[in-house]
Amino acid sequence: MGNPDIRVLILSGSRARNKKSDELSDYDIAVYGNNFPFLHDDDWLKEIDNYWICIHDSFQLVGYQIPSRLTIFEGGVKVDFSFHPIESFQKIVTKNKLIDDYDIGYRVLLDKDGLTQRIPKAQFDGFKIKKPGNEDFIRNQKNFWFEIYHVAKYLAREDLWVAKYRDWSAKEYLREMLEWNCGAQLNWNMHPNQHGKNMKNWIDDESWEGLFSCFSNLSRRESWQAMENTMILYRKITISAASKLNYSYLDYIDASISDFTGDLKSSTLS
Repeated sequence: MGNPDIRVLILSGSRARNKKSDELSDYDIAVYGNNFPFLHDDDWLKEIDNYWICIHDSFQLVGYQIPSRLTIFEGGVKVDFSFHPIESFQKIVTKNKLIDDYDIGYRVLLDKDGLTQRIPKAQFDGFKIKKPGNEDFIRNQKNFWFEIYHVAKYLAREDLWVAKYRDWSAKEYLREMLEWNCGAQLNWNMHPNQHGKNMKNWIDDESWEGLFSCFSNLSRRESWQAMENTMILYRKITISAASKLNYSYLDYIDASISDFTGDLKSSTLS
């Protein structure tokens, strides 16, 4: 706070929204200033509290590369610090439009120059899902079945770690399709969190129950079954989404990969 280079602190995320947070929720704190020479090491964190881990990361935002320090303090409290040039905040002020991170709720913790008085209030409209184009819809299908092919291949070889890795890639395309299907149902008035966080809050009950059979332990036999259940759920959701969007379901790819994986399973588990 006493550092003259630090001008604004903003809290975002679930802690700023005052709902759907608990004692395990992270603190997401954006630090705006002129320069941050203290970032060359992590000693500055000790002025806050003892810490266990600090991960150095970065991301792009409003045209700037933003360094971040993802920190777990003693006791298990996690704080994600991000360090922004003050010019980036001035961009937000000039545009008079909140970035998605703040449009889902934010709190001003520090403002030495009154800059935050000039930005709009949160409308809780950030990260709204967008209708996919036809090319995106086709790409998702191709990528899903491409990954399923590899899951089957590695299960046949009993290379189970890699099979799980490819299986998770397929699951990410399933997650995206679940979001699109739900978004189309809600006229795109939907704000899913990243990586499927809090999925149970928006997914329909039948699909949620279906997901339970899509995951397994490392056993090859159970992994085969989980893969097939993933294919069944993906097929159902994608056909539903295709109907809502007036797009095409690539049934010829489905049929080809399904036949291939079925034959491979029969030959390896017989």
